[in-house]
Amino acid sequence: MRRFVIGFVIVAVLAASAVGVWYATQGAQTTAATTPAIDVNSLAINTGNATVTAEGQIIPAAQVDLSFQIGGQVAEILVAEGQLVQEGDPLVRLDDTDQQLGLQQAQAALRQAQANQTTADAALIQAQVGLEAAQLGVTAAEVQLALLTAPPTEAQLALQESQVGIAQAGVNQAAGGRDAALESAPAAQIRAAEAQVQAAEAGVIAARTTLDQLPSEASESQRTQAQLRYNAAVANQTAAQARLDDLRSGATAAQQQAANAGVGAAIAQRDAAQANYNLFVAGARAEQIAISEVAVAQANQGVATAELAVQQAQQAILQAANGVAEAEAAVASATAAVGKTVLTAPMAGTVARLGLKLGQVVNPSAPVATVADFSRWQVETTDLTELGVVSVAVGYTAQIEVDAFPEATLQGTVTDIATFSDLVLGDVTYVVTLDLEPTEVALRWGMTTFVTIDAEQGQ
Repeated sequence: MRRFVIGFVIVAVLAASAVGVWYATQGAQTTAATTPAIDVNSLAINTGNATVTAEGQIIPAAQVDLSFQIGGQVAEILVAEGQLVQEGDPLVRLDDTDQQLGLQQAQAALRQAQANQTTADAALIQAQVGLEAAQLGVTAAEVQLALLTAPPTEAQLALQESQVGIAQAGVNQAAGGRDAALESAPAAQIRAAEAQVQAAEAGVIAARTTLDQLPSEASESQRTQAQLRYNAAVANQTAAQARLDDLRSGATAAQQQAANAGVGAAIAQRDAAQANYNLFVAGARAEQIAISEVAVAQANQGVATAELAVQQAQQAILQAANGVAEAEAAVASATAAVGKTVLTAPMAGTVARLGLKLGQVVNPSAPVATVADFSRWQVETTDLTELGVVSVAVGYTAQIEVDAFPEATLQGTVTDIATFSDLVLGDVTYVVTLDLEPTEVALRWGMTTFVTIDAEQGQ
C-alpha cells in the first residue's frame, strides 16, 4: 500500500509537470508573477512511517581538494598534514625556473617597449618642432618675396635717404677728429705744461730737503712719511715732463693711423648706405624675384615633409603604445604562470591530506592535497532510499549515533537533500546532509553514523 501511495504521488507530480510544459509550448500568455516551481526539499509526505533512518558518515563542514593547474616537479613543501592554515597561505611550490625565466624575459621586453615609447614621444616632439620651423620658413620666404615685388613707399625712401645722410655725417665727424688729432698742440698748452714741470721740480727739491733735514731723533713713522712725500713729488715731476714731451712731439704714428682708419670706415659705411639706397630705388631684379619664388616653393615643400614626419611619428607612438600593452599583457601572463607554481589554501582550515614528496612530478589537475574546516561537522547519509526521502524536508531535526562513540547521541538538522539520485546495491538513494550541533565528541572524518529523523515533525 505504501509503494502504491508513493507511486500515485509521483504520477501526480509528473502529470502536473506535463501540463505545465504543454502550456509553455502552446505560448500561454503568463507574466513573471506566475506561481514559482515547488521546492520539493521543503515538502514532506506522510507515508505512515513515524521515523526515517539511514546510515551516514561524518564529513567536515567544508573541504576542498586541491590540484595544480600546471605540471611540474615539487621543489618545496611548506606545510605538513594536520597543520592549520589561513586563506592564501602557500602549501606547495613547484620548480619555477622556466616560469621565472619567462617572467624576466617579459619584464625585459616591457622595459624595451617602454623605452621605445619614450623615444617615439621624443621623436613626435622633434617632428612638431620641425613643422613649426618649416611653417615659419614659409612665412619668412613669403615676406621676402612680398618685399621684393612691392614698390617702395615714400616712408621707406625717406628712411634710406636718412641712412645715407647719417653715414655722411659720420664721415664728416671722423675727418674732423682726424684733423684735430694730427694738428700740433697750441703754444699756450706747451707753456702751461712747462710751468707744471717747473712746479713739479720745485716740489721734488722741497720734499728732498725735508727728508734730508730730519733730525736723528725723528721717529720711524716720520721718516716713512717724508720718504713717501718725496716719492710722490718725483712721480709728479715725471708725469709733467711726459705730458710736455707729448705736446712738443705732436700725434704719434699709431694715433695718426687710428684717425685715418676711422675716416676710412666712415666712408665705407656711407658708400654702403648709398648703394642700398640706389638698389632700393631701382627695385628688385628679375633674378632676385625668381630666387625668392624658389625659396617659397622650397619652404612649402619643407612644410609637407615636416607634416609627413609628424604623421609618421604619431603612427610610431601608436605602435609603441601597442607594444607596451602587449608587453604588459605578457608580463601579466608570465606573472600568472609563476603564480600557478604555488599551491595556496583557498580557505582557512586544516591540511587534511598532502600526498607529495620533494622531487615528485605532478600532473595538471591531479589532486595533491585537501584542506578541510574541522571546526564544524556534518553528516551525509549513504543509504537513504527514495521511499524514505519523501518523508524528509529541509529543517527537520535528527538524532545521530556515532559507531565509535555508542554512549553519545548527537543532534543535527537537515540542510540539504540531493536532487539527483545514486544507485547503491540496487536501491535508488538520495544523499541528505545534516549540520551537527557543536559537540565535544572527538569526531573524525569518515566515521560511520546512524541517523534517525522524526517523520512527523511537519504534521
